Amino acid sequence: MSWVVVTMALGGLGLLLLGMGMMTDGLKSAAGNKLHLFLERSTQTKMRAALTGFSITALVQSSSAVIVATLGFTNAGMLRLKQAAWVVFGSNVGTTMTAWIVALVGLKLKVEIIALPLIGIGMLLQLFLKKSRWAHIGLALAGFGVLFLGLGLLRDGFIDAAEWIPIERLGATGWYGILLGVIAGAVLTALIQSSSAALAIILTASVTGVLTPLLGASLVIGANLGTTATSMLASIGATTNARRLALVHLLEKIFTGTIALILLVPLWWVSNWLAGGDGRTNISTGLALFHTLFNVLGIVLMWFLADHLLRFVERMIKQPELTSEKPRYLDDTVLAMPAMGVPAMHSEIKRVFKQLLARGRKAIDEGAEPAPEDDLNTSALLDAIGQFSNKLGAQGSLEEFSESFLNLNWAREECVQLRVLFHELQDTPREDIEAALTPELKNAFMELLLTGSLKQLSTEQRKNAIANVKALRKSRRASLLAQTRAGEISAPEVTRRLQVIALFEESTKRVMRIADVIYPVPVNDE
Repeated sequence: MSWVVVTMALGGLGLLLLGMGMMTDGLKSAAGNKLHLFLERSTQTKMRAALTGFSITALVQSSSAVIVATLGFTNAGMLRLKQAAWVVFGSNVGTTMTAWIVALVGLKLKVEIIALPLIGIGMLLQLFLKKSRWAHIGLALAGFGVLFLGLGLLRDGFIDAAEWIPIERLGATGWYGILLGVIAGAVLTALIQSSSAALAIILTASVTGVLTPLLGASLVIGANLGTTATSMLASIGATTNARRLALVHLLEKIFTGTIALILLVPLWWVSNWLAGGDGRTNISTGLALFHTLFNVLGIVLMWFLADHLLRFVERMIKQPELTSEKPRYLDDTVLAMPAMGVPAMHSEIKRVFKQLLARGRKAIDEGAEPAPEDDLNTSALLDAIGQFSNKLGAQGSLEEFSESFLNLNWAREECVQLRVLFHELQDTPREDIEAALTPELKNAFMELLLTGSLKQLSTEQRKNAIANVKALRKSRRASLLAQTRAGEISAPEVTRRLQVIALFEESTKRVMRIADVIYPVPVNDE
């Protein structure tokens, strides 16, 4: 084994990964938060979601980056599980573009002709246009050039690899060798955390004669399976939504890989026939076709089976109860960009707010609904939101999300104070509450503690609701004072009743301030 061969292969792999990283970072930065906003708005149907996953993956050349971003959106509550799943399914097809780039361009041309101009132009754009979006586009172009240089080094390194890699013996062992090929492809992808890079290595090795066609196809299946390692790693310690999506990704890959393995021979025959080769002449094109065919087959199968798969996953991984103290939307996968982190905060605060509203309704009418959760849960969630907010704020500029971020932090502080008020009301004797509130006050308070009612109120109706509570409080105060003067109620008793009413009135004011952030009034309703 030549040391030169090893160093060239390692250097090629390093450049390949570096180029992909530069491309991904450059394109993500060039698009900014608009990439994520586009993803959010383009997933209304499963066809659109799949096309979106395909397009973005083909553009950034990293299914892992798209899947991790999709995990973040799912965590933040911006994408439902079904939408996110179809983005992932489309991403599987999008990653096949790497194989086509390698097969049709990277291994057929002198790479320096493409790579060096791209690197030069890209770095010049970054050097002279530092403060514009073109600098990020330049980084992506340079990354594309570095990727091609890596392909060239890999190809040169694999030319003599057949002399020291006993691939022939592996391929000669029949189905046992094919299964080992699947395992080897999966391990390779998991180790380098890039199915695109693994496919580039496999196709480069195939064109230099190291791999037999069927063994190359089995390695491609394995590389397809190995890409699930990224999503599984990203979901460790994550929210339920992230773990569900990661499991969907894993099960879909296993199912598609199994079908491809069962149909290995006919699929390869079709791929080789379409490539116009004899198994050797156009093996890289044949493997690219094979990769595309079985991923397209996978998305066709998911068209009919996805709903069953999603229901199975939802049964396997249960969503935390509304009253659970474990965050449902917050974890590190949504910290990467404000477009994910800020909506995640919004969803978690909304969840706490619903808990607090239930506690307020319980204070007014003990038989209104089942007892709310233990007070520790709300407190723990508010602490978790505060810690998440600190981490998110430390990520850097929040750009257009800064106002929403500040409003959510203010709403969290209001929730903390509202929790204290409701805690005090819970400690108030039931007879004092019943004596203090008239039927009209009860109805007014209860109306403002119902989630559905709050969402429907316009700006003017919200002002009127608070004004109505204030007028009812004044009327009740006047009535109690009149009863005191008439000697019907003692002054200490009136004080206790007015204190109860004041606590409820202050609570409703804070409820409305939180609602203005959590349930903003649409512009056309203002």
